[in-house]
Amino acid sequence: MPATEAGEASNPEAQIFFAMTDANLRDKPTISGSAILGKLPHGSQVTGIIQPGSGVDGGWLELSDGNGFVALVNLSQIQPPVLVKSLNDQPWVADGFIDVWATTLSDSTLLDRLREGAQVTLVGTTADNFIEVKLADGRYGYLADAPSILARIGGKAIAIGFNPQTCAFSGEIGAEFAKIGGQLRAQWQALEAKEFASESARQKAYAAVEGKSKYLRLRRSFEGLSVTGLAQHYESQSLYFDDAPAKVIEVFRAQGFAIGRDGLFKGTDLYAGIAATRGEGAAYGKTELGCGV
Repeated sequence: MPATEAGEASNPEAQIFFAMTDANLRDKPTISGSAILGKLPHGSQVTGIIQPGSGVDGGWLELSDGNGFVALVNLSQIQPPVLVKSLNDQPWVADGFIDVWATTLSDSTLLDRLREGAQVTLVGTTADNFIEVKLADGRYGYLADAPSILARIGGKAIAIGFNPQTCAFSGEIGAEFAKIGGQLRAQWQALEAKEFASESARQKAYAAVEGKSKYLRLRRSFEGLSVTGLAQHYESQSLYFDDAPAKVIEVFRAQGFAIGRDGLFKGTDLYAGIAATRGEGAAYGKTELGCGV
């Protein structure tokens, strides 16, 4: 029986509902002039009798245990799915248009549609491969295709082409390194063209930039890894990940790279390896894929 019909019945019976968000418990069936007694956590089961609301308030559920009233807009008779894995309320930024569903059922209504850049909180995954999320306005919903989203949890998914023989990266990463290289060349050209008051002043200006590393923060994902930054050093390059070295090594081995137990790429005369970050690089990720002389 629909909630409105139950609310109008001459002999209303207690019904079971579930909180679809963190709902307020009030001492009266109205928003105006009522006091908040507490919170009903998302997913909680409650039993009560439907009371009609007034004006913009809509209907209310008077709890059978006498603990107050909850607005029907925050309740549903469909029980939220059980979460099989917690995602620890991890923030995630949508990388495109993504539908948010009210439930995981095939006939679920569309709750919202995220735009690229919208931030949600990832609560946990369900047995049928949905992700329960908390929206910015406090509502809860479900995203389909959990494996795909979890693979992109670090940001927009990209491909990484890497040649350990030459230290060359291709694709978006290669383009970013090329951009940094152009900026560094322009910086040196400007120094060479500048007139200095003395040779010592020239040497001081050169020393200020010589051997300095240039860093760039990123937010990308690659095969379940979070790519967090890159750096161009004097004679080497680094790509940073917010994942442990063992995980990064495992993923690159799965891509066909021969990597030893020490994290070094095999069959190259240059240095190419995966290891925990140190020094300045630690501010850009947990693991570094470094390559150079």
